[in-house]
Amino acid sequence: MSRTTSASQVKDWATFSIAIVAAIAGVIFWVQGADDGRIKYIEDEVKELKTDMKEITKQNSEILRLIGRIEGALK
Repeated sequence: MSRTTSASQVKDWATFSIAIVAAIAGVIFWVQGADDGRIKYIEDEVKELKTDMKEITKQNSEILRLIGRIEGALK
């Protein structure tokens, strides 16, 4: 009877351990997958901001050139 109880206990503990490992793995994969949309959104926003910054830099150069021409014409 003690061998049956012991084998049953080992089986129960093994099942419990596997269930815990599966639950932890599930939570890890869920957390990793949950933020994919947000990360993609942020990456797209950063890319758009970089494009805007390049355009602003180009416009600033043009404005400075025009100001230089105006200053030269005034002297």
